[in-house]
Amino acid sequence: MDAKYWIRSELFKIQPDEDKETNPGRYGKELGQWLCRKLKTQGYEDAELIAEDWGWCVMCKRENYLLWVGCGSILPEISSENLTPAIPQGNPEIVWHVFTEVEVPFFFFKSNFLKFLGKLDTRTVYEKLNRDLKQILEQEPGIRFCEGT
Repeated sequence: MDAKYWIRSELFKIQPDEDKETNPGRYGKELGQWLCRKLKTQGYEDAELIAEDWGWCVMCKRENYLLWVGCGSILPEISSENLTPAIPQGNPEIVWHVFTEVEVPFFFFKSNFLKFLGKLDTRTVYEKLNRDLKQILEQEPGIRFCEGT
């Protein structure tokens, strides 16, 4: 259950060595920081940015489930010498990928039991997060939606 957006924007830059916190070629820290600030204004007061091996996660809620926004970059080419992405100057060619997720990890035993009984509604909170994220992205004039690659 996830919604995906691909955007282009010069608002977000790749910082030197930022992929040391993730994996080589996995960028999006500035995008994640920006989303974290924006989501806090939408009522996700506990939002925090977390480095993951695949990119960056804005964790919005950790109670009976994990509600989060993932973000990262899709770069135009890979250098065959060292298998690291070639970072374009000024970053105009970067496609940023943003997606929402809700999950109940297997070790959330009570939550899984409630979900089994139909007493844990994750769809409503997921749909709200997706609406809020879409609104944040649409309202930013420096963001252009594009096709996923």
